[in-house]
Amino acid sequence: EPLGPSTRRTALVFSEFMYNPPSTWGGTNNLEFVELWNSGLVTEDLTGHRLTGDISFTFPSNTMIRPGQFLVVASDPAAAQSFYGVPFLGPYANNLGNNDGTLRLVNEVGGRILEIEYDNEAPWPPAADGTGHSLVLARPSYGEGDPQAWAPSDVIGGSPGRAEHYSTDPL
Repeated sequence: EPLGPSTRRTALVFSEFMYNPPSTWGGTNNLEFVELWNSGLVTEDLTGHRLTGDISFTFPSNTMIRPGQFLVVASDPAAAQSFYGVPFLGPYANNLGNNDGTLRLVNEVGGRILEIEYDNEAPWPPAADGTGHSLVLARPSYGEGDPQAWAPSDVIGGSPGRAEHYSTDPL
């Protein structure tokens, strides 16, 4: 499925996240990231919006995301930019859970816009658990909370800040 909206509440989408980077990449979670994408037709103002759940980040004033634009937030923006080669916002507090976790986008008045409760066990894709693959939204029509909506990234390291290139699923 092409990337698209995963809910009727917003045009914003959790399009990819790296919750358990391999220990061979430095042994810490400093290469974690969460990617948002604007599937809509208008620029969204994220001022005061927050990433919550296992992590905590408040988007600064005048954070805008244009239609079709990706916005990536990292645990350690400098380390992530050096490794992945794209700019990141951040840092966020805490870490995404390596075994299971919760990721939310909350608006400036506290309303939950997006929410994922993920796991490293079936039916969630196990290839994203410490192997270098991120989780990507491969079937947005299922909704961001459904494990069937997610797949491992096509390449190790994922594709933060850009669209995922999918190959044929061997299954």
